[in-house]
Amino acid sequence: MINTFDYEDALFRIDSNLKEFRDLKEKYVVFSARNAGNPQAARRELPELAQEYQKSRHEIFRDFASLLEKFEDPIVNSFIMVEKICNGQIYDSRLSNGPIESINRKAKDLKRLGRGFRNFEHFRNRFLYSTRIEPDTHWRF
Repeated sequence: MINTFDYEDALFRIDSNLKEFRDLKEKYVVFSARNAGNPQAARRELPELAQEYQKSRHEIFRDFASLLEKFEDPIVNSFIMVEKICNGQIYDSRLSNGPIESINRKAKDLKRLGRGFRNFEHFRNRFLYSTRIEPDTHWRF
């Protein structure tokens, strides 16, 4: 049975650039894990990481370096930890705009599935009804 590392080795033999891609990607993964919960350290290290990516001979990493520089504040803010509750358990998690993006997608999906709502109030009510957290249980038919 072939494992992940064997697949990697086979791919690296096909194209030696893939190893460099993987190594550069792993630098961000390590940076992210090392600075979770420590936005000050992330702010200090981020320019160094961006500079390293800027020196890459691969355009995709130079573009990524520009993205890191352009969105430095939101990236650093994502290292702030907040308490969350899930299934009665309290845990720390990094800030994310994922929940907001999820709500935006639900609105777009509803709009698409509705094939063009003509009445905003109807669309609004349908959206609020379909995204409620706990359905009303007192309605019995």
